[in-house]
Amino acid sequence: MKNFLSKIDWVMLLSMILLFSIGLLMIYSTSVGDSDKTNYLLRQSIYAALGLVVFYFISITDIRIFINSSYWLYGGLIILLLITFIIGLETRGSVRWIDLGFFTIQASEIAKPILILFFTNFFINNSPTRIRNILISLFFIFIPMAFVFKQPDLGSAMVLATVWLSLVYLSGIKFKDLIALIVLALVFLPFGLSLLKTYQRDRLLSFLNPEADPLGTGYNLVQSIIAVGSGQFFGKGFGRGTQSHLNFLPEQKTDFIFATTAEELGFIGVCLIVILFGILLWRIIVAGNKSHSKAGALICYSSAV
Repeated sequence: MKNFLSKIDWVMLLSMILLFSIGLLMIYSTSVGDSDKTNYLLRQSIYAALGLVVFYFISITDIRIFINSSYWLYGGLIILLLITFIIGLETRGSVRWIDLGFFTIQASEIAKPILILFFTNFFINNSPTRIRNILISLFFIFIPMAFVFKQPDLGSAMVLATVWLSLVYLSGIKFKDLIALIVLALVFLPFGLSLLKTYQRDRLLSFLNPEADPLGTGYNLVQSIIAVGSGQFFGKGFGRGTQSHLNFLPEQKTDFIFATTAEELGFIGVCLIVILFGILLWRIIVAGNKSHSKAGALICYSSAV
C-alpha cells in the first residue's frame, strides 16, 4: 500500500474525484422531485466507487499482464457483444445493456479499454508500417464495430473506430498510408451513410442545422442549446434548472447532463469541468511520457485521444 501511495499521481486522482463528485451532484439535482431519486444517486455512487477500486488494482498490477491477456479479452468482448443480442435489455429500440440483477453492463463501453489493450499489443508485434498489418487490424476492429452498430449505437461505433485509428497513427503508420486510409474512408463514406437508419441520418443533418426542424429531429439539440444559454454566467442555481425540471430537456441524467450542468451552474461551472478534464488528460499524457515501455505510452496516449 505504501508503494502505491508513493507512486500515485495525486493530481490525476483529485481531478477524477472532483469530476465524480460534480457528476453525482448533478444527477441528484436532476432527480429532485423524482420518487426514485435515491436510486439514481446510489447506483451512480456504486459505479464511481467501483471505478476507484478498479483504478487501484490496475495501478498495482504489472501492465504486461493486461497486454499479454489482450487477445483473450478481445475474444471475451466478442462473446459479450453476441450475448447482448440474446439477453440484452431493449430500450427505445436499442439493445445495448445486459441486466445482471444488481446492476447492468454495456459491452460497448467495456470495448473501449479492451480494444486499446488489444491494438497496443497488436501493433507492437505487427508494425503499421506494413499495409498488410493495417488491413488485418481493420478486420479486427470491423467485428466489434459491426456488432455495436447493429445494436444500434452509431456514436459508440464511431468511438471504437477512433480508438483503432489513434493507435494506427501513434504506432507509426507511414504518412502515405495514412493519406490512403483517409481517401479510402471518403470513398466509402456514401456507402456507410446508406447503411444508416433514417433517424440516424436525420440526427446527423440536424446536428448541422438543428433549426431546420426544431420540433422534430432538431428538438433535443435546440433544447440543450437553450439550457446552456439560459445558465448564463453563474447559472440558475442547484436544482433550479427549468429546462431539465420541466422536462423540456430530454435525458437530463445521461445524454444531456452537460446541458443540465450548464443551466444550473452556468459558465463558471462548465469552465471548472472543462479545466478538470484538461488536467486529467494532461496527467495521462505525462504518464505516457514517463512510461518506460512503448506499450505503456501507447495506452496512455490513445486513452487521452
